[in-house]
Amino acid sequence: MSNSLASSQRIATPNLKRLLLLLLAVLAIALVLRLNRKDSPPIVVPSAGTNLDGQVKAYLLTLVAIAKSAPSDPKARAELGLAYAANGLWTEARQIFLDTATLAPHEPLAPLYAAVSLQELADEAGAWREFCQVSSNFPNFAPAWYRVGESALRRGDFEPAEAAFRRLAQLAPNEWRGPAGLGEIRFRQGNFLDALGFLEASVKIDYHARPAQYLLGQVYRSLGRTNEARLALALGSAESRLPMPDAWNEDAPRHMRLLPDQLAQADELSQRGEPDRAIRLLRQALVYHPNHSALLNQLAVALNRAGQPDEAIQFANGAIDADTNSVAVLVTRALIQAHRGQFQAGILDARRALQLAPGLTQAHLALAEIWLAQEQDREAIAALQDAAKSDPHNAEVLAEMGDIYWHNLGEKGTAMTHYQKSIELNPALVRARGHLGLLQLETGDAPGARQSLMDLVRIAPDSVERRDLEAALTSR
Repeated sequence: MSNSLASSQRIATPNLKRLLLLLLAVLAIALVLRLNRKDSPPIVVPSAGTNLDGQVKAYLLTLVAIAKSAPSDPKARAELGLAYAANGLWTEARQIFLDTATLAPHEPLAPLYAAVSLQELADEAGAWREFCQVSSNFPNFAPAWYRVGESALRRGDFEPAEAAFRRLAQLAPNEWRGPAGLGEIRFRQGNFLDALGFLEASVKIDYHARPAQYLLGQVYRSLGRTNEARLALALGSAESRLPMPDAWNEDAPRHMRLLPDQLAQADELSQRGEPDRAIRLLRQALVYHPNHSALLNQLAVALNRAGQPDEAIQFANGAIDADTNSVAVLVTRALIQAHRGQFQAGILDARRALQLAPGLTQAHLALAEIWLAQEQDREAIAALQDAAKSDPHNAEVLAEMGDIYWHNLGEKGTAMTHYQKSIELNPALVRARGHLGLLQLETGDAPGARQSLMDLVRIAPDSVERRDLEAALTSR
């Protein structure tokens, strides 16, 4: 018996030890989790008095719940911070980004966006100091140097701006903003030749960098190179100064739930040939804004572009019910009616829009489309002429008239004149240059067509127009 008992004790002892070790491990994990939970900053939520759009509120509450379920997870917290920022809650966003920086001290984007929040809250001096601190703590982080340079440049402090842009150019040699920033500094100092070199290097990196093209156009103009200036200014824009891309600002649009932002996103998607994505986005917003005229109108536009005019007309009618005198909706419904073959109804809507807003270019263009759908080319030309009178700087209208004169009416000389006038208004209009080149080739002006091709190679080397004209010249 005693031997048997001793044997039993020897067997039980290792099992007991393993059980004790397991319990100790569980207690240790629980203690760590408790300490982490205790040490994690509280999740910031909008104050009770904050008036939030219903869609914004519902979305933020979902992310708040996720962050609260994992308070020590910096990714969940950063996601909430981006959502606050994308919907204009910059005070809450800043605190979230500061807390994220505490939880993830090796993540440079968290302190960077805490500084961006200060900038959005109109504390430029505070933002500048924090941008500089981020660049000091993370000296190889290119977006921080961009923010330092841009912030200094905006207030005319050229010395730190130049140092920052030079560092940016070293860290990110394929980023056009480095040489563009140096070029702007030289331009504002009146050193046009140095500015020219930097800006030409910038657009060589990215020909479609509109701010750099605009600055280059100003430099060309200052140097008396007027033809090059006209083209660069047409390719450029003084207003599209988007910040240098990073992982967070590229993800931010996904969090936008304010209706004006969603309408703008949907319009961009629809115009670039993705109406189905626009429709999905707008249907989500419709749940929270079922009677919003602009939303209903935008959804009608997207459905019409997606080839669904019968459903589009229902939303256009709903938008008219919500705002009887909306000229935008009347124009939309006119175009939908044209796609449905209801031409007379479309004409009535377009003319009603012109009664409410005489000289409305979009209404004239809608009339032109309706006439074209009925193969009434002269009436379409008359409507486009009215559009050109109401918007004399619209190069697209002249290019459209050129197409009708050439392809529909066979009046090649008149078409040529309209393409040339279109290019005079907008030297960067690819469509007009491509069609001009094809018409030049058809009328026996091969040298002119080759020059048009050279212009397209410079302006839009990847365009369909360049490929079509090149193929036509090659086949001759």
